[in-house]
Amino acid sequence: MKYFNLHQNCVEIVQDEGSIFTIYFNERSGKVYFRYKIEAIYKIKHPGIYLGTDKFGNGYFLHNHPHYGKAHIVSEKEFSKDSQIYFYSEKCSNNPIEVIEIGLNEVLRGECYKPITWNCQTYANTACHNQRSSEDVGKVILFFLCVFGFRLALSKRK
Repeated sequence: MKYFNLHQNCVEIVQDEGSIFTIYFNERSGKVYFRYKIEAIYKIKHPGIYLGTDKFGNGYFLHNHPHYGKAHIVSEKEFSKDSQIYFYSEKCSNNPIEVIEIGLNEVLRGECYKPITWNCQTYANTACHNQRSSEDVGKVILFFLCVFGFRLALSKRK
């Protein structure tokens, strides 16, 4: 994506070669959805921002994924990876158009995916709440600290 033109009912994505791809907004646009990470042992939510549909009715999401190395736009099918998609019931601080605008600006910014500091959750939370945070990273770190502490306590008993 070279740049975008945001309107109240759609966004025009100007591709690097100059072609324009229009995505139309609907009642789901700017809302956060998630699927569970497929490769994870523990149920980690993989959120994405629903963008809208093209003229053929195909849905699109904004999300950050290590496979692509940065935030980007993908089809709903690609986002779901044949898994169930759930509505993220937490209300965003920003309105849907702001969520979309922040999400698209982050796509343009092109920060590289980082599992701890710039992952799918930090991307969605930045667009939704203007906060770089990841719920599951904290849980995973706490889990490993507990396991490490437990092992350390056991080793001192011997």
